Amino acid sequence: MQLRIRASLRFPLEGADWGRKLFLGGGTGLLLELVFVGVAYLVNEEIGFGVAPLVVFLNFPAVGYVLRVFRGTLRWETGALPEWDDWPALTRGGLTVSVVALAYGILPILILLLGLNLLVRGGIILFLGMLLMVLGLLVGLFVLFFLPMALAYFLARRRLEAAFHPSLLWDGINSVLAEYMATYLISVATYIVAGLLAAVPYLGLLVSPFVFYYLMLVQARLFGEICARTV
Repeated sequence: MQLRIRASLRFPLEGADWGRKLFLGGGTGLLLELVFVGVAYLVNEEIGFGVAPLVVFLNFPAVGYVLRVFRGTLRWETGALPEWDDWPALTRGGLTVSVVALAYGILPILILLLGLNLLVRGGIILFLGMLLMVLGLLVGLFVLFFLPMALAYFLARRRLEAAFHPSLLWDGINSVLAEYMATYLISVATYIVAGLLAAVPYLGLLVSPFVFYYLMLVQARLFGEICARTV
């Protein structure tokens, strides 16, 4: 497991022209953040630096590129970063990932929004709002646990419904449970650290797109090698 983690950490930094490929993914995310900040300033006359780093997950070309890495790893075809080409296909892939992720995340999102609404109201329902926020986070961690395997089955079967077949997904995860669970926990921990970095004023806005993109590539490599043994 340790060797696989080390190889995955090196993976985005290997191969021909890896610097340009990393810059394209992080640079498009940074551009998207700056656009968001500009629009937020024009609409609300406030600079949305605090929320802007979250926009990186709407960087559909970069997410589609990560999906391409994931697909190549599932097929044992990706020895290094693939080429950045066919941007329409990358964008479609990123949109597909977003649709699947939204389907898995809609319940925890609704719980979090309800909890936030109660928190804003305050008063005696403040404690209930806090409980709902915690519950939303826990539900999110639970349902997103299935997302990597769901994407693996979607790519392997080439059918969207394969990403939403509970017994199929659990059977796949159960066959590689120890490594899958460890990889998921490591991924959650690294994203928490990246989120703390993104919260640093100004610096987080500039650095977070590249950090998140790098972590997504590492995660795609790790989960791809694990899921390839069961799909």
